[in-house]
Amino acid sequence: MKEQWILTLKSIQHDGKERSESELNTETEFYLDESGDLVLEYDESETTGMEGSHMQLRVSPDKMVSVIRTGTYQTHLVVQPGVKHFCHYATPYGDIAVGITAKWVRSTLTENGGHLEMRYIVDGNSTLLSDNEIILDVRKNDTQEDVL
Repeated sequence: MKEQWILTLKSIQHDGKERSESELNTETEFYLDESGDLVLEYDESETTGMEGSHMQLRVSPDKMVSVIRTGTYQTHLVVQPGVKHFCHYATPYGDIAVGITAKWVRSTLTENGGHLEMRYIVDGNSTLLSDNEIILDVRKNDTQEDVL
């Protein structure tokens, strides 16, 4: 049986001049996979502006976070402290290659839910595109019965 989980995700972006903030509350699949990664999966909606896409967020035991979006908008970002990753990011205006540099990743996530915070810089050709902070909480949805 799969349990229902609730994801609260807050995203804060700074582009050097302006700050924008958004929050998402959604049901999610949440599980520990065979490699030891904690995995969150949910479908994007009109609310996020990425309707038609599926989001998977993987947190490895060493706090490397992979953000994989498939469907209408495809993205694969890797956030890992101490390592700059070059990643693919699809936007409504076209695809770009970006550099991702983690400032920090803090996680208390376990297979029982928990909290994850990460802050990272996105650059294109070594030019700052945005400074991002993600704060997410995962908890069991106690208002619903387990689903098969």
